[in-house]
Amino acid sequence: MAWHTTTHIIENVYRISEPFGAIEPRFGVETVNIYLVVGQDRAALIDSGMGIGDLHVDVREITSLPCIVLNTHSHWDHVGANSLFDESAIHESEVDLLAQEQDISWFRPAMQSPAACDVLPTDFDPAAYRIIPKAATHALHENDVIDLGGIMLRVLHTPGHSPGHVAFVDESRQILFSGDTALLGPMYACFEGSDPLALARSVKRLATLDGVMITCPGHDDIVTGQDWLGELAECVEAVVDGKVKGQPSDDFIGGQEFRVGAISVWLPL
Repeated sequence: MAWHTTTHIIENVYRISEPFGAIEPRFGVETVNIYLVVGQDRAALIDSGMGIGDLHVDVREITSLPCIVLNTHSHWDHVGANSLFDESAIHESEVDLLAQEQDISWFRPAMQSPAACDVLPTDFDPAAYRIIPKAATHALHENDVIDLGGIMLRVLHTPGHSPGHVAFVDESRQILFSGDTALLGPMYACFEGSDPLALARSVKRLATLDGVMITCPGHDDIVTGQDWLGELAECVEAVVDGKVKGQPSDDFIGGQEFRVGAISVWLPL
C-alpha cells in the first residue's frame, strides 16, 4: 500500500494525503493534506506532511520544476518532509521553530499498532522516526505574493491555531489553502500557543474573502462553495463567546470540545 495518495483537484493543483487517522485516531482526523501547486516557472508544496515515505519522489513524478515548501505553520505533522527540499518558507513569527528538534516520542508507540503497520511503508522504522530540523530559507509576511509563473499565491496571516499560522489564496482561480484554520473536522485552539479569540477572527476573515469556491484544508476533505466558511465563522464565534456548552476532556487532548452540528472546536480547559 502506498503511503501517499495523490488526487488531481484542478489544473496544476494536486492533493497529496497521508492516512494519519489509521495511526492516531484520537485526533479525530483521517488525513494530513499536502498540496502541490505547479506554475510555469516553479512549484510550491503547501506543507510537507509527516515526513513518512519519500515526498520528494512523489513530487518529481508530477513536476521537475524547482519546488519550495510553503508551511502554513510549524506543527510537526505539517513540516515533516521539509528537509527533503532546498527552499522553505513560513511566517516570520515561526521561522525559528523550523530549526528546532520537535519531541514526537509520544507518537512512536501509536506507529506500532496493527492498524499503523497496515498502512506504513514496509521499510519504515517507528523507533527511528523523527522530524529532521531544517532552517527556513524565507520568512512570510501578511500580503506577500508568491509568483510561481502564471499562478500567484497571496499570504494571509491567520493566527489562532498557532501564532504564525498562514493561509494561501489563489484569487484568480478562487481557491483557498486554509491549513488548520478552517476544516471540516476538529479545529484545535487548545494547544500551546493557540489563541481562541484570534482563531475566531481568522475564520471570520476567511469567510469574507471574495469568491472562494474551493477550500483546501490541512486535514480531511476539500470543501466546495462559499457558504460553509460563513457558517463555520458563526459557529466558532458562538463557541468563543460562550454561547455553546463544552465537554471538558483531559484524556489525550487536554481541552474542552464544543460541538455545533458537525463542527467541533476545542478550547483550553
